[in-house]
Amino acid sequence: MYKVALIAGGDSGEYEVSLKTGDNIFNQLDKELFEPYLIHFKGSDWHYKANDGRIFQIDKNDFSLTIDGQKIVFDVAFIAIHGTPGENGKLQSYFEMINMPYVGCKSFPSALTFNKFYCNLAVAQLGIPISPSLHYYVGDPIDYEQIEKVCGYPCFVKSCNSGSSVGVTKVHGREELDAAIEEALKYDNQLMVEKMVHGRELACGVTSAYGDVKMLAITEIVAHNEFYDYDAKYTDIGHSLITPADIAPDMQALVKQYAETVFRQLDCKGIVRVDFILDEEAKIPYFLEVNTIPGQTALSIIPAQVKSQGLDVKEFYTKLVLEALAS
Repeated sequence: MYKVALIAGGDSGEYEVSLKTGDNIFNQLDKELFEPYLIHFKGSDWHYKANDGRIFQIDKNDFSLTIDGQKIVFDVAFIAIHGTPGENGKLQSYFEMINMPYVGCKSFPSALTFNKFYCNLAVAQLGIPISPSLHYYVGDPIDYEQIEKVCGYPCFVKSCNSGSSVGVTKVHGREELDAAIEEALKYDNQLMVEKMVHGRELACGVTSAYGDVKMLAITEIVAHNEFYDYDAKYTDIGHSLITPADIAPDMQALVKQYAETVFRQLDCKGIVRVDFILDEEAKIPYFLEVNTIPGQTALSIIPAQVKSQGLDVKEFYTKLVLEALAS
């Protein structure tokens, strides 16, 4: 039986969501094949909480756990942290240094895809449409005229290194820019201002857990808020998810083609979600972002897509872990 360190928590605004993702994956793992330990991360505090409430710290030298004098060495890690340090390559680099297998993308693809602006630059080189944007570091002078020229209004101001729409504001005019920039810089030292594409938001899951790249269903996200913000994502009244999305077959094929290209060319592994905005009038799906550790709570998109494909959720997680062990 393989010992699995299932890691949740982290240091970002997605902390609570990560805990829910971790709980959901824990419940789905096949207990006849795996012995999962739910490991909680918060800053430098990495610990396991036993059923009797006792807390045991992880030995960071080799990511082991000692309980009542017995040392537990994990066979594989399953990272369920959204945001830092689980989705941006930091934790991946640590596991690579100590030669521990883990589920999902390696350190470089994780770091690249986590930065929205630099990921956009890479994806654009693949011939995939992206929305025009501008990039600023904290302290940079803001060129309001350039923003209006390149992005127009409404536009989005986003923290570059954050997920779940944390630090994202829809800006309707110049008078709202300063507050949006201040909000974005609460979560990161850099931000992007992006032209808004009017259209339907689509999400396509892609996985390598079945031996080769396999496309999951496409989901349409219908936000009940002004856009698909944090509250819309994680409350059951904040959005509607339509899986599979009701889009034309040729557009479905194009979205899946783009998602597969992103997965392969950015060297992704495990399960990722590639998001697009579909401009139906122009018939162009604009790349939005890559989620290398997508939310997998009971309300999340990936579990719904797995089921929509007729796949067994428990078997799906089994294949993810076995892929990591074989790599």
